[in-house]
Amino acid sequence: MDGVAWTSGAAGWLTAGCALAVAAARLGWLRRGGHRIEEDFEAEPTPTDARGEADGIPRVPPAPATPRAVWLLPTVAILGYAVGAGRAGEGTPLLVVVAMGVVVGLLGILSVIDLDVHRLPNSFTYPMGGGVAALLTVVAVATGDWLSWRRALIAGIVLGLVYLVLVLVGRGTGMGLGDAKLAPTLGMLLGWLSWGSVLLATMLTFLLGGVVAGALLVARRATGKTAIPFGPAMALGAVLVWALPAVVVL
Repeated sequence: MDGVAWTSGAAGWLTAGCALAVAAARLGWLRRGGHRIEEDFEAEPTPTDARGEADGIPRVPPAPATPRAVWLLPTVAILGYAVGAGRAGEGTPLLVVVAMGVVVGLLGILSVIDLDVHRLPNSFTYPMGGGVAALLTVVAVATGDWLSWRRALIAGIVLGLVYLVLVLVGRGTGMGLGDAKLAPTLGMLLGWLSWGSVLLATMLTFLLGGVVAGALLVARRATGKTAIPFGPAMALGAVLVWALPAVVVL
């Protein structure tokens, strides 16, 4: 990477450190419920009195305990290491690999939020997309690899539009707008590698989402109307592909 003989171990520790630092910086905030907003918990129907008349006082159920997310740090460390080790020796620019490590940490945070409140905040998705686009532009200027840059931007736009169409078709019953806003970030980093990476990550995402939904249905912990967070499946699908060097040749 960038003319430096990075070993798999060195690259892996670098990206693991980036992912771990990002996730650790927000872990306390997550545990305090800093990501929650009032709209995350809907009021219960207004109760009625003995005559069947509403008393006019909505009841808001108590919020569940904030997430402890004990799995967050070890998970992003392992996945971050896998991404760096997978990209070592594959010709991926160092800045792109570092960006992947940082995004792994951010995806871990977003997964905690999505699992807790079924929402991917704009305060994360917008800066992630803008930051990745800017960084890839810097890399293209430095390396002259405008082909990868152009493919990355097109992939980000296409993947974002695909998810937006799915959101509109589903009318909010499946995916949410947060998923469509996260898609361009993943699409750009996948697209920098190859179109095959974009396709494989998308297939893995829907496979993972389907397996989780099916397992919950079989276990009777969900019904056909249960909202199931899709952000974690999107995150894991992309990260697994970033960690697979063979996909870059597709």
